[in-house]
Amino acid sequence: MVHGGLMGIIQRAMVKACPHVWFERSEMKDRHLVTKRLKEHIADKKKLPILIFPEGTCINNTSVMMFKKGSFEIGGTIHPVAIKYNPQFGDAFWNSSKYNMVSYLLRMMTSWAIVCDVWYMPPMTREDGEDAVQFANRVKSAIATQGGLTELPWDGGLKRAKVKDTFKEEQQKNYSKMIAGNGSLN
Repeated sequence: MVHGGLMGIIQRAMVKACPHVWFERSEMKDRHLVTKRLKEHIADKKKLPILIFPEGTCINNTSVMMFKKGSFEIGGTIHPVAIKYNPQFGDAFWNSSKYNMVSYLLRMMTSWAIVCDVWYMPPMTREDGEDAVQFANRVKSAIATQGGLTELPWDGGLKRAKVKDTFKEEQQKNYSKMIAGNGSLN
């Protein structure tokens, strides 16, 4: 995503070092253009693979949230990578609603160490009859299993957005059923 301010300066400097595909999430026309550019990129076998973070956000290293389906609609082979940080010497999670970028960078640079486990997993391709959402969920499940993380069915955007009343009501009904002695969510 395109950023302004200090992040924008860093982004513009990074573009000079290696190619990036920047986009504006709120622009639907931009999404179509990004999809087109990504398809062109993967069709050119001379180009390096694309690094994509399909959650679209950073979370607290305990779970894997819903993947955005766009990364899985463009075709090509996915090379999943599971990353799990060990917060023993320094916590790499950035709670952007609690810390600004400068505070976060200062915390990172003064940490004793940033330690993480990285698993490069076998390549995955979309199966016959599998849509982009099913493919994304299969990849997400494999990553969660490998990293020992919990799979969450919701979008990472929820950490900044108000939870819909219908979602709360559904969870309350499920909880009520469990408490009432039914013991089952189905």
